[in-house]
Amino acid sequence: PMHTFGILTDIQHAPIPDGHSYNGTPRYYRHALTAAKHAAEHFEEEQVQCVVNLGDIIDGKCADKSEVISVSHDAIDDVLNALSRYKCGRILHTYGNHELYNLAREGLAEKLGIPFTLEPTGDLLRFLVIDSYDICLLDRCPDTSPKRKMAHDILSKNNHNYPRDENSPEGLEGLSKRFVAFNGGVDEPQLAWLEQSLQSAKANGEKVIVLSHQPIHPCSTFPTCLIWNYEDVLSILRKYSNVVIASFSGHAHKGGYIRDEESGIHFRTLEAVLESADPIRTYAMVDIWEDRMVVRG
Repeated sequence: PMHTFGILTDIQHAPIPDGHSYNGTPRYYRHALTAAKHAAEHFEEEQVQCVVNLGDIIDGKCADKSEVISVSHDAIDDVLNALSRYKCGRILHTYGNHELYNLAREGLAEKLGIPFTLEPTGDLLRFLVIDSYDICLLDRCPDTSPKRKMAHDILSKNNHNYPRDENSPEGLEGLSKRFVAFNGGVDEPQLAWLEQSLQSAKANGEKVIVLSHQPIHPCSTFPTCLIWNYEDVLSILRKYSNVVIASFSGHAHKGGYIRDEESGIHFRTLEAVLESADPIRTYAMVDIWEDRMVVRG
């Protein structure tokens, strides 16, 4: 292959016993850390060029602890230590809703080294990281933030359950179920940056892989996990179908896939590390060839 990278998502580590999601799906908080360590060791063994973490590195239940900041930092350190078994390249991080339940984005960006910029790989392949919580209502976003106000307005307009039950899609139909508070949106400046970055990649003869925590294509996920303004992002990607190879995301733990008919771009939602019981370890390696892409997981 021209390029191989490792990928995993939704580790959601927390120093608590195993539990369940709101709909009863088992969650293996401690095994997730073991699985992340095993994945990193395998990535190192395979000498992949880089590793992608698609977010939710820790669980929102860390915020249930009285010392939320220290517990959250310790939990992140535990996962970063597990992932440090991979040494031969860079780990590209994004963050999801669960990090933002615990910590402010400024501290997260510094701790995880998240630049949200183009990442040249040296072989005419670049990764673009989209902040899908650019506009959001999550706990650690300042109340005075204009983008928090934007999120408030979006949810007020589109979800009659808000603010009483801000995470509930009850009574919403179809793709409108995405308008819940554990999702977010992409603001105009970032959309402009995305288009400019794709223009630059096209001019340089580069191919692009797009990374985000939330899925972008409505057929690659449940409606409840989509970016609020996914249409804006998707329309830009479709304009550069000769540049964008694929989009990878997490957030929807069961995973999903669609090859967009209009553009031919592959949209793959990765399954969550968190929901695999021992001895299953959920991660993948992606091989990029001149004429195909293979996900090995």
